[in-house]
Amino acid sequence: MGLMNNRQIDYYDSVDKKKIPKQDWMREKLPADYWEKGTQSRKSKEQWFKVNVDILMNRMRHNNTDVHILQWRHGCEIDKQPGGTLKFMKDYLNVNQQLFQAQCLGFLS
Repeated sequence: MGLMNNRQIDYYDSVDKKKIPKQDWMREKLPADYWEKGTQSRKSKEQWFKVNVDILMNRMRHNNTDVHILQWRHGCEIDKQPGGTLKFMKDYLNVNQQLFQAQCLGFLS
């Protein structure tokens, strides 16, 4: 599930295997290749997850009846400056409750 400003904007699951827009503006404004590329990206992440979960399950002696969920958060925070420019405040990557923060060096106008 993709979120922007705490709103769901897209969805992908291992059953449908398709990135689906959840906001009308995205469905209307973004071209078909955006959704096709997004679907391929999500399929890639799903495959990566399956391979790595299998490795971990073998090493930890878990069985296939266990449920496994990947939660992956990435993005950044910005601050609007006088004059309308945006300043990057920090970016983050959060996978399985580990938060890595770094100061961004650039500015976006």
